[in-house]
Amino acid sequence: MDVDKEHKIDEKKVAAMCACIDHARALLASAQAVQAAGHPNIAYHLTTLALEEIGRRELIGVQSISSKSPVPPAWPEKHTQDHIKKLFWCFFGGSYFFESLTGKGVEEIDNLAKNIHFKRLAGLYVDHSDDNLGIPQDAITSDESATLIKFATARLEIAESEKLRDNVPAEEKKLQAWFLNATEYPDKRRKIFSSTSMSKLADLKDTTAWAKWLKSEFDKDEAEMQAAAEVELRRSRDLPTIGSKDKWKLRFRIISASHSIRQKAFTKWNKQNDWIKLSSAKKNELIVEIILRDNVPIEALWYFGWGLARHFVAALNIGTMGFWWWRMPEQISRYYERLEDLENGAGVGLDRNPSLKIDWGANRVLTEEDLDRVAVCFTALPGPNEREQHAAYNYYIGGLTFLSLNDIHWQCEDQAFGNFFESLKAMMLKTGDWKEGASFQESLLGFLGDLFPKLDERDHFAKICEHFETNNLKGVVVTLKEVAFIKIVCDTYFLRKLSGARIRSQPKAPIDGKPQDNDP
Repeated sequence: MDVDKEHKIDEKKVAAMCACIDHARALLASAQAVQAAGHPNIAYHLTTLALEEIGRRELIGVQSISSKSPVPPAWPEKHTQDHIKKLFWCFFGGSYFFESLTGKGVEEIDNLAKNIHFKRLAGLYVDHSDDNLGIPQDAITSDESATLIKFATARLEIAESEKLRDNVPAEEKKLQAWFLNATEYPDKRRKIFSSTSMSKLADLKDTTAWAKWLKSEFDKDEAEMQAAAEVELRRSRDLPTIGSKDKWKLRFRIISASHSIRQKAFTKWNKQNDWIKLSSAKKNELIVEIILRDNVPIEALWYFGWGLARHFVAALNIGTMGFWWWRMPEQISRYYERLEDLENGAGVGLDRNPSLKIDWGANRVLTEEDLDRVAVCFTALPGPNEREQHAAYNYYIGGLTFLSLNDIHWQCEDQAFGNFFESLKAMMLKTGDWKEGASFQESLLGFLGDLFPKLDERDHFAKICEHFETNNLKGVVVTLKEVAFIKIVCDTYFLRKLSGARIRSQPKAPIDGKPQDNDP
């Protein structure tokens, strides 16, 4: 990308942002009229809609920036369909917040958005239960509505005073796109909105300077992690003895059910790794070539190569949070080639419904960032000489194997779920998040509560886990949806708890033949 060139903002999005302001103004005027007519609950609702339109305007601006990314994030569009998120962006998007924004301030904005939304609902619908009758007219006072109208008027004036630039420098747009992409990842988002980061924003009083500082911090972390990963990648190549020259080339093909593949994603990987090369001939097939040295005797070649291949594929699955394996189930909805109605002389199509296929999400393109995490996972997984640590990952490989076998002839969702379940237990045992003899279900649900605080099917998932913990599968029904979910939980747990800590615990590369101390 030529950073010296400016990019003209999308005229359609500019028009949409202006339309949001016009609509918010009309809603606010209507709210004032209804307030004067003595219906504060309805005025409150109309005012809230005006605030949502201002939030929608902010999100359209975000979409304008994020659309320039190779793989635009999906969340800006989703947030435009969420009442609370639109309210959040109405407040968070206001530039006047940035001067004194703190980590607590972000939480307060979130709570404010929720309180306004739930207050609005109380003033919209009659709530009838056995021991309570809620009347909308009684839910919101005239003073509460007047206060919100005053606040919305001030926020609208700020939005109206903000001038949209016709052209945004490409370097700035690239920085904005990076920031939006970073917020896609929970761990990065947590760091972005940490107290340290918010204090830095308050000191700088400049969101562009703050974003540059954040990027430099993440780049520094990534460089340190990458350096450690490269040391371990080179170490993983050798047996206890050191090879003197390249001897064997092992090539295998992996199929993806979750990602499409573009050749440009491999440029950085292939430049940095001299013994594992990646390429692709089809959009869902990854070709892996591993170069082994002459210290691998032919007697050990099959098993050593097999172990390395499985090691890499496990890292690929965890790092991308997708599904990659040597084979995919083929007969997932029908077992026949052709079915005919002889009486009518016509073909008939009968498929199993639902088909035995997992929806891994739309538009998942393998990226350089994905492969960076794969490298971290590859080096963080225990090596061949650490057999006492293999249990979690043997179970993980087992879960992948059963996923690849699951078809109409042998539905093995129970076996796949059970392997991922045991993998997660072994991971949590290693970190101390669960101790043998204690309830694993409680430990797991504690992690899920942190990861997905608003998980709709928490109780359903807990019930399935209880069956597996007690080894009583009678009456339990496991679908591919639950299998995919627990795999994602395994991936997330590894990435959050084990990958970075393990790499940072490895010794640094020697300088002048002298090993350095471990990282603190």
